[in-house]
Amino acid sequence: MAKITITNKTVEAAKRKAQMLDKDVWIIESGARGEGRLRLRAFPHGGIAFYYRYNHNGVQKQLRLESTDPTEARDKAREYEALYRSGITDLHLHVKLTQMAEDARLVAEAAQLDVQRLEAEAKARQGTLAQLLEGYVADLERRGKVSAKDVRGAFRIDVLNAFPALAATPAKAITPYDIRDVIGHCLSRPVASKGRGARLTQASASNGKKRQADKLRSYLRAAFTFGLHHDLSAQRHTESVQFGLSANPVVDVPTIEDANRAETWALTKDELKALLLAVEDLPERRRSIAKAMLYLAGQRVQMLCRVAWADLYDDGEHGAVMQLLDLKGGKGTPARIHLLPMTDHLHSIMAPLLELQGSGAPGPFTLRGRKAIGAVTAQKIFAELGDQLAAAGKTRRFTWRNIRCTVETHLAALGVTEERRAWLLSHGRSGVQAKHYDRYSYLPEKRADLDRWARYLDQLATGETAKVVQLHAGRES
Repeated sequence: MAKITITNKTVEAAKRKAQMLDKDVWIIESGARGEGRLRLRAFPHGGIAFYYRYNHNGVQKQLRLESTDPTEARDKAREYEALYRSGITDLHLHVKLTQMAEDARLVAEAAQLDVQRLEAEAKARQGTLAQLLEGYVADLERRGKVSAKDVRGAFRIDVLNAFPALAATPAKAITPYDIRDVIGHCLSRPVASKGRGARLTQASASNGKKRQADKLRSYLRAAFTFGLHHDLSAQRHTESVQFGLSANPVVDVPTIEDANRAETWALTKDELKALLLAVEDLPERRRSIAKAMLYLAGQRVQMLCRVAWADLYDDGEHGAVMQLLDLKGGKGTPARIHLLPMTDHLHSIMAPLLELQGSGAPGPFTLRGRKAIGAVTAQKIFAELGDQLAAAGKTRRFTWRNIRCTVETHLAALGVTEERRAWLLSHGRSGVQAKHYDRYSYLPEKRADLDRWARYLDQLATGETAKVVQLHAGRES
């Protein structure tokens, strides 16, 4: 019998025969007995299939091969033949088990890929310390908090620029020791507020380091509190960044001792006189702004910087007034309107500033007439005067904080009661009656006290003997 080898020519001949006979045609390739054979099946419709036939326990079985190319089919048949010779006589079972193992491998690989994908997505969503700080500042800005600018600056100087690697660390990985290092850096770095380069100074409340470090600690604590609430917020659960915080690492870091102690001293009469004389030597607009800050009894600078032209008006009963907005207070506390009488003396002092109305300036407190002076710039006027006068031996070195303390101290010496000072300086009110029901503006009392304060400053500046008149509640000069 001639040896049969299945080739492409054999395949074409089998296909023609199957079509002619209109039935399947089988061709089996020659081979040694007991080794299994390659078989070709040609269908009447023109298709073909290859099989590997073998004997298992006296029963003829055959496996269908995937390829329709004779050469590839033969190679696959030889693989099965080798397995058969090695003792694997149930090739169907072997193929099934092999396929199950392959399926399991693919499933495992897919599961691993899913795990890696989920880990990558979780890592991508894991908010860093920098993102936490930015999110907190953005929330302050969204809620209109005036502290947002100061908080952003503190984070930029003492965290983002000073610790870039830490800023890129996931927020949940930040430890109390990291916070300690950040606060420690704020205490030991050069003083940044006065532009003195790399001059290192020992931390104290008088140079602002302890105060700034304590404020930075409170900012960081608030930022992590924001992060703890962020992930639990139903409004934010779909955001791309989550922080995964379980605790606030700032809580266990102690506050800075004596952070505010040095801010409680006040200038003496002689020191205050030296300041008043030095203010007169300033350029016109700086002089007007500085004198307004003094003669308005040391109002909060941020409140003055927000004054627009619409805030200067005649209230119809008490004459010209200046309306300030007091934004200090706890979360959710609405702004409180703080009215001050615009006395004749204040009009005179602020004349160069008031002349800017209608010129495009946003309000009276501006240096160049284009935008409102910043609180830091306004306070810097007094910090520079403090340096100048201290260098001349005329005063101790002071800042605007000391001026605020000075005003309140000298007002008390003039007999202005604590309650009236609170009305005048917009100190926080306590008690249900004061906080919720007392809407009286106290403009007559404020006018009397501002006039008394102006006379006191004028007398100091001119060298006249100050007349100290005691004022009691309900009594005006």
